[in-house]
Amino acid sequence: MTNDAREPVLLPPGEGCRFHVPGPYVVKLAGEQTAGSLAVLESAFAPGEGAPLHRHQGHDETFYVVSGRFRLRCDDRVAEEGPGGFMHVPRTHPHSFTNVGEETSTILVALSPAGFEKFFIEAAGLSASGRPSREAMESILARYDQELVF
Repeated sequence: MTNDAREPVLLPPGEGCRFHVPGPYVVKLAGEQTAGSLAVLESAFAPGEGAPLHRHQGHDETFYVVSGRFRLRCDDRVAEEGPGGFMHVPRTHPHSFTNVGEETSTILVALSPAGFEKFFIEAAGLSASGRPSREAMESILARYDQELVF
């Protein structure tokens, strides 16, 4: 039997650690709360915003559309999904998402194992003084095993 000192987490809507990368991210569950097994983020995107095509070497990502409409892409598969839309992306698979609705839309993202949520914290620090340079962002992306796909 293991000694599991992790604690349950219960948050009301809108609560969690907030970061602006651009776009607000709310860490609902951090790796420190799950012994590194899982992190969960919530983010709201304005129309046309999202994440460009990219891939990760060190973690899987799972997306769940909370509100609005998103174009979800993994490899060559593309779907436009509303609330309840779901996509699981195993590591190394190129993927992206874009709000294709006419209003701000919200998506929930699970990271397994945890750790990548720290990328958003570090990127928010760079974004606090304006739009960071491409070189600065590429340096952070490399540290967190994220590669943009062109």
